[in-house]
Amino acid sequence: MKIDQDLIKELQTDDGHMGEVTYDPGYQKLPRREVIINELKKMNIKNVVHIGCCGHLKNIKKQIENKTSLHMLLIQNFEKVIGFDINREAVQFFSKYAENIYARDVLENSDEILSIIHDSFGEEPYVVLIPEVLEHTPNPVAFLEYIHKSYCRAEDKIVITVPNAYGFGRICDALFHNKECMNMDHKYTFTPTTLLKVMVEAGITPKELQFMDLYKYSKLFKKPICANTILAIGDGCN
Repeated sequence: MKIDQDLIKELQTDDGHMGEVTYDPGYQKLPRREVIINELKKMNIKNVVHIGCCGHLKNIKKQIENKTSLHMLLIQNFEKVIGFDINREAVQFFSKYAENIYARDVLENSDEILSIIHDSFGEEPYVVLIPEVLEHTPNPVAFLEYIHKSYCRAEDKIVITVPNAYGFGRICDALFHNKECMNMDHKYTFTPTTLLKVMVEAGITPKELQFMDLYKYSKLFKKPICANTILAIGDGCN
C-alpha cells in the first residue's frame, strides 16, 4: 500500500483529534522473509545494511540449517550485505557461517559503522534494513531518528518490520483466552498506524506499508490488517 501525502499530513498532526486510516484489503501471500527480499529487489538496490542481523543466538544454527536465516537469504540475493548486531556472542557464532558481520552498537559506534559502510559500498546507494528490532528498543522514535540521520542519505532507503499488535492470533488470545503471549524482551507493540506515526516523528517519510505472515483466517476474511507482521518503507535523510 502506497502512503499518500494526505495520510502523511494526518500523521504529522498532534492536536489530539481521532483520525481514521483505512488499509488496502490486498495482502501478501508469501512468507515474511520472501516478502522482505521481494520488496528490496523492487528498489533496484544492490547493497544492504542489516541491523540486528543475528537474531536470537539460540536460533542461528537451526535457521541456517533450515535455510530460513534472513541474513543468509540476503547474502544469496544481493551483491553486498553487511550486518551489525549488539550481541557479541551471537556475532562470533554467526561469523562461522557468514562474512562481514560486526558486533557494533548502532547508537554508540556510528563513526566506525559509517567507515565500514563506506569501505563496503563506496558512494553507492543502499538500504538500511531493521527487521524485528524496533520493539526491543526503549525509545523507538529516538532510535529511528538516530539511525535515519546517522546512516541514511537522500538516495538510501530504510525498511522496518515489526510484529503487528492486531495479529489474528494475538486478537484471539485476548478475546477468547483473556491472555497475552509475547517475547519478554519486547518493550512495545505496534499497529500499522502507530508504526507510521513513529516513523514520521523520527523524521522519516513513509512511502509504503505491507502486511506479512497472514493467518489463514486473515486471508479467508480478507483482513490483512490482522496479519502477524508489518513492513514499512521510508525515504533516506534529505
